[in-house]
Amino acid sequence: MLPVIDPAASSTAPKHHPGVPVLPLPSPPAFGSPSTGHGPDSSMEWLGVLLALLNGVTRIDWSGAGVSAGRPVPSGGGAYPGEVYAATPAGLCHYVPSAHALELLSRTDLRADVTRTLERPPLTPPESVLLITSRLGANLARYGPFGHRLQALDTGVLTGQALTVLASAGAEPRAHARFADGELGRLLGLDPRAERVHAIVTARAPRDIAPGTPLLRRRTARSGFEPVPVPLATVLTVLAETARPLPLDHVAPVDCELYVIAHRVTGLETGCHRRDPRTGRLVPVAAGVTPRALFPPGGPGELAGFEAACAVLVTGDYESGYPLHGDRWYRMLNLRAGAVAQRIGLAAARAGLGAGLRCDVDTPAADALLRAAPDRTTLLAALLGPERGNGTPSCPLLHPRAPS
Repeated sequence: MLPVIDPAASSTAPKHHPGVPVLPLPSPPAFGSPSTGHGPDSSMEWLGVLLALLNGVTRIDWSGAGVSAGRPVPSGGGAYPGEVYAATPAGLCHYVPSAHALELLSRTDLRADVTRTLERPPLTPPESVLLITSRLGANLARYGPFGHRLQALDTGVLTGQALTVLASAGAEPRAHARFADGELGRLLGLDPRAERVHAIVTARAPRDIAPGTPLLRRRTARSGFEPVPVPLATVLTVLAETARPLPLDHVAPVDCELYVIAHRVTGLETGCHRRDPRTGRLVPVAAGVTPRALFPPGGPGELAGFEAACAVLVTGDYESGYPLHGDRWYRMLNLRAGAVAQRIGLAAARAGLGAGLRCDVDTPAADALLRAAPDRTTLLAALLGPERGNGTPSCPLLHPRAPS
């Protein structure tokens, strides 16, 4: 059963710091090799590209509900509880997506101070330090306690996006989920009852900012899916890209495993299949079930599940991590699952498929399919398939500049 949801309740507005200096970022962001230059202008240029691809407004979408600002990552219910801070040589900044600008909160370079809060700091001082927080009340009015899980998943997706963008620039990023929360909150001036740091991403200086086109093509398949089959080889490619090791500061006692609920996959029987992490093969678990069975009857998830070619379940084991990490493990596991989900969407875009991340899964019904793993639970589902028609009409706001 799903938690009680109040669709009429609104989400809280993104964070803003009135009265602080505002530093506009280059707009539109210029792709190419800005980091090969020197001085503050080149530094701000690559930071602007990074933040735009991480959490900026990258497109305008037109749909039946009207016009909306599209982000490069999805969010449960469109609440976007995550906020992004950057510790830079010029000081501590907060990113404002709607204005594509930085709010300068402090002129002190806090990179070394932030790094000291990490349980496993990088061996060399990082050039780039991003702090991803969550506004704790962002979606609780609508989703109740379930909103806490959505917040952890959302910040996991943001973390995965940061890792992808920085890795594409050769910056060797690493995500951290183990740090001194209280000290970090004081450095950022956060009210712990309203906002907390969920992840820190450290990286070296980027060689260039020239991300692959899937970063810009990835978007939620809001128009639904064409009910047509996809080849098994395509699904296996998506899974292989998704399952690559994540550069995190901890090893999960039992890592997130992937299950595929196949419906229209050429060469794969309808039903639930577990991806063997050692061989990459899909092992049958339960026959005859389709993605439609993952969602409550009569809801939007059931229709999307019926149309999709398959669903990829990201699963985890809560109990395995509590002895080592304590209560923090709940946040860490969902953050890890969100980063995995971001990879699914990106790999699907690279394969020419639409993707839809969904948290409205009937978890007991989904877990009943995982017969060989009674300790596992479903953290989220990603529906895959060719997007219906040409998708929701949109106007891309980021246009990569060809290298000169």
